[in-house]
Amino acid sequence: MKIFFHCIFPLFFIFAHFSVYAQEIPVTDKTISKSYPFINAANNRIVNGKGLNPFFQKLLGLKKENKGVLSIVHIGDSHIQADYFTEIIRTGLQQFFGNAGRGLVFPFQLAQSNAPPDINSSSNTPWEYNRLAHPEIPIASGISGYCIRTNFSGAAIDIGLKPDLKYTPQTFDRLKLFLKIDSTVSWILQAANNNPSFLIRKEESDTAVFKEVVLDQSTDSFSLSSLPSVSLKEFYGVSLERSDPGIIYHTIGVNGATYNSYNSAPLFWKQLPALKADLYIISLGTNEAQKTGLDRATFLQQMDIFFANLKLISPDAAVLITTPADDFYKRHRPNAFLKQINSGITSYSTVHNLPLWDMYRITGGHGSSYKWLKRGLMNKDRVHFTNEGYRIQGALFFNALSKEYNLFLNSN
Repeated sequence: MKIFFHCIFPLFFIFAHFSVYAQEIPVTDKTISKSYPFINAANNRIVNGKGLNPFFQKLLGLKKENKGVLSIVHIGDSHIQADYFTEIIRTGLQQFFGNAGRGLVFPFQLAQSNAPPDINSSSNTPWEYNRLAHPEIPIASGISGYCIRTNFSGAAIDIGLKPDLKYTPQTFDRLKLFLKIDSTVSWILQAANNNPSFLIRKEESDTAVFKEVVLDQSTDSFSLSSLPSVSLKEFYGVSLERSDPGIIYHTIGVNGATYNSYNSAPLFWKQLPALKADLYIISLGTNEAQKTGLDRATFLQQMDIFFANLKLISPDAAVLITTPADDFYKRHRPNAFLKQINSGITSYSTVHNLPLWDMYRITGGHGSSYKWLKRGLMNKDRVHFTNEGYRIQGALFFNALSKEYNLFLNSN
């Protein structure tokens, strides 16, 4: 663990010193590769990176003018649900371009699932729950890929944020609530720090898929209570935002998710446009590779449906695809199916000229999971990584994105 903090955290100290004065984003690939020589840091680039130029142009405007908010939506599976990978990316971008909020969060503890370390949630009642990896369960998953529901009268949800990686308190002063509201279900929202309470109910002409609340004072927690009713209450997630310019980074990670899992969740696609993404980052493929019988044509078709849906709801957003890192098949041998998945994803990005970050290749390719496991960077299940392993991967991605942004700056 000492090696990790030594090689990754200088990234943030560099930001603190240079971000005010320099347009280029500092990168730390050489530092990482010295500690982990099995990583192909020389290949840590984004292929077809010019597809990100419209997004980079917005980033440049944000940096120069210090106005506005850019929204990044990172969609994936269990590798990003716990946020260790995405936390590094989010923190780095927000330190350089400004912090517009924590973004989309979900009370994973109430769904009996693993939560990011900076999110607390609790309730006065048990909840039924589902995630989009289980479409056979008759509970529709929403924008977070999850749903909790109950018919308990007066059910309450408490959500709070802990300090970030640099021990800075995380606050918000506006919320976008994704939840069931109709003629039989209304809610009371009470935020900490002397904020007044807010009644959340359906207005007659309201067609929005979320309810927005603007607070009087910034806070780090809130309580949401349903008004007495035996009707089903459903909660899908909340975006915690700040009235400051910068980046808002939404993480949507779902244990067991595949491209097809998302394709089969209509409520997810109905609510997703509310995040107004300027950039989508898509990190899927691991769970497809844990199953036998999925042929290349079917996988590419599922990718095609997914990206067609993105184009339909966000025609102007940039898209960046990532490949999954190497792992083991049934814990015994390197996963040959991942080679096929990686080939399919890289081929798709080439055909459609979509930016690609090939983590499979960068982290060592087929068989490299032995090295990650030997260094204590992979969990005992030999599919997931340790917190340190994910943070190394997050730093690699951040560096690759930074390099591409710096190239954009130097060519304009």
